[in-house]
Amino acid sequence: MRFPLLPVLGVLCALGLSALPRPAPASGAMPVVPVVQGHYLVGCGGCHGVQGRSGRSVVPDLAGQVGYFLCTPQGRDYLVRLPNVAFADLSSQDLADMVNFVVFTLGRDSVPAGATPYTAAEIARLRADPLRLADLHGYRDRVVRGVIGACPRARELHDYDTAQAGREAGRDAP
Repeated sequence: MRFPLLPVLGVLCALGLSALPRPAPASGAMPVVPVVQGHYLVGCGGCHGVQGRSGRSVVPDLAGQVGYFLCTPQGRDYLVRLPNVAFADLSSQDLADMVNFVVFTLGRDSVPAGATPYTAAEIARLRADPLRLADLHGYRDRVVRGVIGACPRARELHDYDTAQAGREAGRDAP
């Protein structure tokens, strides 16, 4: 006797799916990640770390440092014009919220006095002109030098550039 294969497979799949563990119902005990932080985690956190800390010689730390970029107009623009930021699959408002989270929350005390949050209009303008440089590291180094000139406390930003220059010269390869 032959059994039709498709209906049998359908029943087996249904039985198998019903045996899978079901997610626990939402409760106050489960952590809830705010949307803006979720955008950061999905788009940036894999490299820069959940709390903005990474292997700073390989990927720049954001925690306690990223706010320094707001010390100069060129630094402020740089953060948004980075290709992975400019091309983020977010609306300009959502991207403004995420960049503000990164700068003002993760950046903490590195944000200069009087710095203003990014607006959706500013984000739209900057992301329309993403960086298209073969030497992105060299450009970052120039931006960081300007930032350090304006905010001497930002010297730690240069750790990444120094390590990157060493890798490019064949020293201290990871």
